[in-house]
Amino acid sequence: MSQTHRHALAGKRVVVTGAARGIGAGLAAYLDERGVTVVTADINAEGVDVACDVTSEDDVAALFAHAGEIDGLVNCAALLVGRKASTDITVEEWDRMMAVNVRGTFLCCRAAADNMAGRGGSIVNVASATALTGSHGFSHYVASKGAVISLTKALANEYGPLNIRVNCVAPGFTPTPGSSALGEYDPTRTPLGRVMRPDDLYGTLTYFLADYAAFVSGQTIVVDGGRFPH
Repeated sequence: MSQTHRHALAGKRVVVTGAARGIGAGLAAYLDERGVTVVTADINAEGVDVACDVTSEDDVAALFAHAGEIDGLVNCAALLVGRKASTDITVEEWDRMMAVNVRGTFLCCRAAADNMAGRGGSIVNVASATALTGSHGFSHYVASKGAVISLTKALANEYGPLNIRVNCVAPGFTPTPGSSALGEYDPTRTPLGRVMRPDDLYGTLTYFLADYAAFVSGQTIVVDGGRFPH
């Protein structure tokens, strides 16, 4: 473990949403090992500090009241479903996708900014490389993650005067319980020749949280093994 990396994060207090499983759970453990106090949240209360439906203003307010003064937020909470043609996506499915992935990210960003106002801090959103490639079969998911990238840019401008940085990580296909609905991934599609693991994301996510990214804001980094150079 890099001692420099540890020291850059040690003592920070960070909220991680979507932390009951997958990328969020792994990131929370990774941060904890590096001296970060992590406040975990998920709609599934098992194994996290706070049960939170990120689409609910009241739940989000309760989460950040519980968290106390924080230094950062990572928005991992998201909805991912199996592939479906746009002609088969119902209005209800579209609205639910937008509620979780866009409204949820917005509400958590807003609450975190209010929490960190006067002290500064870092917000990291999780989008998807599909927002840049336009993957087929789940247009509502792709559109929602494109909105997360645009929201990141807008909030970086708005929150900059508060010394709050807002950045985004856009992963390629990552095997998690949530991505199982998409089936197997062919590693030959990736220049680095293997399927990405959740831990391939942790360094980039923590880079945005750490003080050595103190002048980086409004950026999206694609982490996909080189499949889509951006």
